[in-house]
Amino acid sequence: MRFATTQGEMLRCLDMVGRAVANRDVNPILTGIYLECENGRLTVRATDSEIGIEACTSVESDQPGKVVVEAKYFLPLVRRLPGGDVFVQELPEHQMLEIRAGTGSFRFQTMAADQFPALAAAEPKPLLRMPSQIAVRMIRQTVYAAQKDQGHSVFGGVLMEYADGELRFVATDTSRLCFNRAAVPNGENFKMILPARTCVELQRLLPSNPDSMLEIASLGSQVLFRLETEDVILVSRLLEGQYPDYTRVIPSQTDTEILASCSELISALERAELMGKKGPAIVTLSVEEGIMKLESRDVELGEANESLSIEQKGPSVTSAFQVRFLLDMLKTTDSDKVRMGLSSGLSPGMIRPVDDDDYIYVLMPVRVI
Repeated sequence: MRFATTQGEMLRCLDMVGRAVANRDVNPILTGIYLECENGRLTVRATDSEIGIEACTSVESDQPGKVVVEAKYFLPLVRRLPGGDVFVQELPEHQMLEIRAGTGSFRFQTMAADQFPALAAAEPKPLLRMPSQIAVRMIRQTVYAAQKDQGHSVFGGVLMEYADGELRFVATDTSRLCFNRAAVPNGENFKMILPARTCVELQRLLPSNPDSMLEIASLGSQVLFRLETEDVILVSRLLEGQYPDYTRVIPSQTDTEILASCSELISALERAELMGKKGPAIVTLSVEEGIMKLESRDVELGEANESLSIEQKGPSVTSAFQVRFLLDMLKTTDSDKVRMGLSSGLSPGMIRPVDDDDYIYVLMPVRVI
């Protein structure tokens, strides 16, 4: 294998796939990055068996080939190379890969490329093609509600389902639930549970280019995402299990609805969050006569009290929530104002952007002693 490219283009591909490299030595080959050059095209691939990413780019090449090099050392080296041309050549007689840039020459031991696993376990079945920007928004507005560190539990994932021209993303950690939907035509009906990590990595890879398109395909127990304009593929395993009926969690109505400034509410909650020395900060929201009072206290630290002017429809109401859970939603909305539905007792609250009925956040209150 022998090819020439630029440091910037090679680093772009390596950075895209680098997060999929296995960080444990369960299988040594998975700690490496797969490089294959054929017909003037460089393919860079990494996988940890849970998620796999492949990126491609055009290069100048006069000799095809494929190798695997240890990512832990190869990627940082490429990142530190001077900008400009990079020349890469396999030295099969020494089982090494040589990379030259500027006045420097560096060699890395290689591993057998034929031992590196393929990303896809089956032939892809196309399901949906959609603008990348829609996927970015839907992931950003749901993935934060998935349960952290839950392994293969369905609560550690995001439900992605498509039916009758509507794509829906749902995530819950049982204390809160995010629901997001978008109209996307011409797809095949499907329902699958994505690991939260997959959503985070996909969001990282998706471009901000409004013309970029994303393809979704089924691979049986896996899912494939293809970023068309970036020439990147992400393959992920799916979580197994039955996702709960989220429609039963979303309240059909609440006792009181308020309209509040998103920025003012975020600022007040960030100040209230400081009163959380031990454990998560809790804020009590008391709504009466167009005023929302926010109260947060910590027995070892002190207390915070603040009032905001709001629009109120319905009776006075008091409810308490984790501050961080409120901020998570408010910081992902694109609206200047939000509608909050509150009820007395331990009934769930609901938040929606004022101009967007496709984004719904349901949050269970906490009992304050």
